[in-house]
Amino acid sequence: MTFFDLNPPMVWFLLGIAFLVLEAFVPGVFLLFFGLGAWSAALAALAGLNQTAQLLTFMAVSLVSLALLRKKLKSLLTARAGRGEMTDDPVFAAQFLGREVAVVGEAAQGRLALVELNGSNWQAESEGEPLRLGDRVRVVGLKNLVLVVTRIPTSTT
Repeated sequence: MTFFDLNPPMVWFLLGIAFLVLEAFVPGVFLLFFGLGAWSAALAALAGLNQTAQLLTFMAVSLVSLALLRKKLKSLLTARAGRGEMTDDPVFAAQFLGREVAVVGEAAQGRLALVELNGSNWQAESEGEPLRLGDRVRVVGLKNLVLVVTRIPTSTT
């Protein structure tokens, strides 16, 4: 008795669910496509195809969907995150948005600056202008775990 003798459609279906659950915990958007492949193999099993055909269906659907859809899905998710995905969150808005913070680590070429917020150092990127040690900046968004800031103009009297 092999693994596939149990109930092949149910095994493939549960394997697909396992891939989708794992997708939530593994970075990179790729296990989703193996879940789709497993569900396709479940349909192949329901159609009465043998184990070899089920495995080939799983591999083909997984790899083809990965090759054709991953880039589009990842760019869609990245574009959504690029707008500052946490700015609509009331908890984030209350704790971070609009806060004035100081730059404690100057941004080297191609690197992120460090700012101090609530007693912790955060990586920060500016909207266009380089950040220098001692600059005062305002938090305007969040990209992943990087604060998006804008420099507060210094008043000259």
